[in-house]
Amino acid sequence: MSESGQFQQQIQQTFQQRLDEHQSQFPEKECLRIDLHCHDCNSDVTDELLGRILRFPETWLKTDELVTCLNEHRCDLVTITNHNNARSCWELMETGRDVLSGAEFTCFFKRFNTRLHVLAYGFTPAQEEILNGLRNDLPAFLTYAADHDIPTILPHPLYVGAGAKGPDPVMYEHLALMFDRFEVLNGQRDVWQNLLTWEWLDSLTEERIDHWQKKHGIRSENFCRFVYDKRVTGGSDDHMGLFAGTCGTGLYVPDLEKKRKQTPLSLLALEAIQSGTMHPYGEVFIHEKLNVAFMDYLSQIALNMKEPGLLRMFLHKGSLRDKLVCLGFSNAMQELRRHRFTLFFFRSFHEALHGRRPGLISRFKVTPDFRPLIRAIDEIARARSRDRKRYMELLKTGSSRMFSCLNQIIAKRVASRAGHWEHLDRVRNKNLADLIQQLELPSHVRALFEEDPEPTLDHGSRINLSDFFDALTFPVLAWGVIAGASLLSTRVLMGQREFVNGFARSLGRHVHPRRVLWLTDTLCDDNGVSTSLSRKLSFIQERDLPIDFLVCHDRIQEAPHLKVVPPVGSFTVPGYPDHVFQVPDLLAVQALFIQGGYDRIICSTELLMGLAALFLKQSMAVPVYFFMHTDWLTFFRHTMELPPPVMDRIRRMLRAFYHQFDGIFVLNRDHRNWLTGPAIAYDGSRVYNTAHWVDERFRPLPGDRRAVFGEQISESDIVLVYAGRLSEEKGVFDLPEIMAALDRSGVTVRLVIAGTGPAENRLKALLPGALFLGWVDRFRMPALYSRTDLLVLPSRFDTFGNVILEAMSCGAAVAAYAEKGPLEIIQTRENGILAEDPAGLAEGIARFVRDETFRHTLKKNSLRRARSFSRETIFNAFLNNLGLGDTVHTDGTDSLSERVLKKETLKAAIGY
Repeated sequence: MSESGQFQQQIQQTFQQRLDEHQSQFPEKECLRIDLHCHDCNSDVTDELLGRILRFPETWLKTDELVTCLNEHRCDLVTITNHNNARSCWELMETGRDVLSGAEFTCFFKRFNTRLHVLAYGFTPAQEEILNGLRNDLPAFLTYAADHDIPTILPHPLYVGAGAKGPDPVMYEHLALMFDRFEVLNGQRDVWQNLLTWEWLDSLTEERIDHWQKKHGIRSENFCRFVYDKRVTGGSDDHMGLFAGTCGTGLYVPDLEKKRKQTPLSLLALEAIQSGTMHPYGEVFIHEKLNVAFMDYLSQIALNMKEPGLLRMFLHKGSLRDKLVCLGFSNAMQELRRHRFTLFFFRSFHEALHGRRPGLISRFKVTPDFRPLIRAIDEIARARSRDRKRYMELLKTGSSRMFSCLNQIIAKRVASRAGHWEHLDRVRNKNLADLIQQLELPSHVRALFEEDPEPTLDHGSRINLSDFFDALTFPVLAWGVIAGASLLSTRVLMGQREFVNGFARSLGRHVHPRRVLWLTDTLCDDNGVSTSLSRKLSFIQERDLPIDFLVCHDRIQEAPHLKVVPPVGSFTVPGYPDHVFQVPDLLAVQALFIQGGYDRIICSTELLMGLAALFLKQSMAVPVYFFMHTDWLTFFRHTMELPPPVMDRIRRMLRAFYHQFDGIFVLNRDHRNWLTGPAIAYDGSRVYNTAHWVDERFRPLPGDRRAVFGEQISESDIVLVYAGRLSEEKGVFDLPEIMAALDRSGVTVRLVIAGTGPAENRLKALLPGALFLGWVDRFRMPALYSRTDLLVLPSRFDTFGNVILEAMSCGAAVAAYAEKGPLEIIQTRENGILAEDPAGLAEGIARFVRDETFRHTLKKNSLRRARSFSRETIFNAFLNNLGLGDTVHTDGTDSLSERVLKKETLKAAIGY
């Protein structure tokens, strides 16, 4: 089992063991079951700024629906802990119900400038008013509660709304002195946070408490009944009436059967909470459940949202960014409400969660594409009424099932509608340059959906999406809601990951393992990027490093350290029909990230996996690094005649993309200078130098040339080789010019072309004397390089140049342009030839041919230079920059001095 799997299993088992041991202290028959933390529609003023701006309550859940859910989960009595009010409790009491009054008060801790929640029970309406008046002074609030024997609980202690870095750790010393009851099982938090809270409470020895009392001048007796022996509770923190009662607290009442006949259960419960005789119970939290809850919440927003008012929105407290987010969200929800079937879907989903099935006519009226969705909803509704265990299982998988179904619908309809969309006929006849030049949208968003959008864009094509989106409106909007719910749910759970892990380190227990998920769109393709990544994967597998690759592919099989998600669709771009882009399922990627226990991400490609990496960054609150393989500006500059404004647009897109990453790995100084210069303005301290290496099979091999080149080339010939894709961006059309210059200088060489591509036929016509080998398998390349005198690389945008290192490792010299990757490997006239243009390359090659001593010197030094690119050296530095250098060393050593030496060696190897 992997380290991440062991970690997840360990915390699950440890937490469950704690629950079982604590629960065994109290006879089950003498314990009242109560959910001490749940909400209904009277939590109508949210703590979240965005909810207040848009006037959303925390839930629209009716009180009777919450009570029904609590009863279904075998709660013996009810308390409802709405934010800053006990209205639901008072209303239930007026109907004659026996209810324990409760509320979740938002208090302000002035000393640490932090707001945190406090659960309180057993107060009267008059005391509720006083407590609300004291909320802005936490010590005063707690003092009043203690003086009037109102028990308080600190819920979700490791989630106090203080940002990603969390509150000042010293605040927890104060909380340990001011609270004696803590919620260690919160249904909306993951097991890791819950377990760390419990571990922290166990660490609070008498000596530590006494030390903190002296240190801070606080007397715990003023706040706590149990100064040293802290008590623990549980609650679902449910807002939707789905999981209320699945987590809660068992309150020990001796002689319960006798007492419950004479005394109201609410009074017995209050006495048990006050005396601290209680234990948490329930199911440890699972991410998919919170995802369903958020999906239900967004569905209810769509069903119940009122117009927030533009003027009111912008006059509300908050930053401009917050208000713009609210404006965008409000418009999205209002657009969603325009479509009847979309509302039908969300209404059906919400009602199914509460056991109400879609109508019979509705189930058969929908089109075949949507029937799997309706069946999934109907299955949830039936299970809610008949099989509670099955219902809970369906909730864990329901959102991912529906998301997968929507992915398939969208992919199918895009393909279907694309054939009929009138604008696509023009798109099909354009190359990629035309598409980039005309990529624009009108600033008036409604123009996207009107029949005759105005004004027409003067720097792009007129785009009308009304007809195209006619068939996509529902699946796209529903897809967005499910994806948004998943992002919100994981963000709530993981938003304070950095703080929580620091908390674990301070305890010295349950520190999250450091593991990397490496996302890429290419791994088994025939190109340099794929080759480099495959070598890294092999090295990771060989050393069992804490890194896994993830690809989206329909044919690649999983292997150790290689994860695969199947695509939900695929597409190509004009001009590159051979390159198929596979579309990943975002929720499948996210689920794999959670299950694998990763805590950081590397991404190697800008397009689809790049977007997936940024989705994980936002949802999982983890650092994301980018490994830069391709110089896209140079690629577009050399392959397309784009005007300066379009090139500037591409640069701006890249700048916006790269700035989303926490660090960028580069393969050459040119990229570093470009990223940190005015064009991109990226922080230079977060740009890391790295390099590639070659497999051990790339070494000088004995043998004659006929085995590789046939009878056409003799042992006495000087053989020049070009190896790579035969396409214009690779500079292959400079080869005829180089060969012509050599002919004029009287130099005779044999040119061999290894590779295929769109320029092959044209190149054959221009180089009739060259030997074209076609595609050469990479396992045959060491033999080819070993029988080569000089590799010629006329590309101007290779960021590193794997073929350079491969050829040098086999004893061949290299002639290339003095740009990017070649500059990092070749020292001109020492172990290779660098030039600025074809004429310069021809001049260097001519000397190579005429001067035998120079030729042998270059080839000998090339081999020495290639050997300096050690994979251990390169990868150790790579791990150090990822923050993993102190946890694993690829060479098996732990010596800091050796690691420093390796880092310095890497600098020397790659030239800076």
